[in-house]
Amino acid sequence: RRFGTKCAGCSQGISPSDLVRKARNKVFHLNCFTCMVCNKQLSTGEELYIIDENKFTDNSTSSDKETTNNENEEQNSGTKRRGPRTTIKAKQLETLKAAFAATPKPTRHIREQLAQETGLNMRVIQV
Repeated sequence: RRFGTKCAGCSQGISPSDLVRKARNKVFHLNCFTCMVCNKQLSTGEELYIIDENKFTDNSTSSDKETTNNENEEQNSGTKRRGPRTTIKAKQLETLKAAFAATPKPTRHIREQLAQETGLNMRVIQV
């Protein structure tokens, strides 16, 4: 108890049979690995923002404009950072298909119009 691994969330000891989650060099009980904003239990592979040493927020509850320590780690390790996936609705897809059928390589002006019509980001239209 005195020298064993302690949960970074509740500071209680972690027994060898406990299931845990790790974030950086910290170890948490499954129940302690939660979003501090909505209290949702976080899962392996979920993108999260680290507020301070032991507090996290789920990516889906935070602003996309916030800088994360997670991004810095990914850039330092040489892996390519990808943005969030974009879900294109049926109406948007129909508009894009019609536009690209007429002009396979639309000009910037046309892409800007498509972005306005569909509500999608310019980068999404381009890709």
